[in-house]
Amino acid sequence: MSFQNKVEIYRSLMSDKGFSKNTYAPPLYRWLWKCGVKIKPPHASEFKVNLMVQATFFFSIFAVVLFFVSLFANDIGLNLPTGSQVATLYLENVLVSVLFGLAVSFNILQVKKKNKIPNWAEIND
Repeated sequence: MSFQNKVEIYRSLMSDKGFSKNTYAPPLYRWLWKCGVKIKPPHASEFKVNLMVQATFFFSIFAVVLFFVSLFANDIGLNLPTGSQVATLYLENVLVSVLFGLAVSFNILQVKKKNKIPNWAEIND
């Protein structure tokens, strides 16, 4: 069975269970699928995959925000740290991103167990 067929079966299964489209196919995953990335939907993925995807996504967004804030800090009157303190900001970003990824991944795992959502390998025609 093709990846796209499995995704469609998974979508109908999750829809039948009462989940919204943004829950079973978040915008990030839909965008990745359109780009050709064959990543399993969040509730069908393993914990570690969800952790990596969510942490990487959060880190990327926050890193861009940090970059633009530091770029325009003088224009808006902010006194931002320089040098090694900037590296500390990015290190804190890594820590917060991992914590965010853990929180989201545990939430997905809890919802998966509570609603008895099948594993990806169990989804068939």
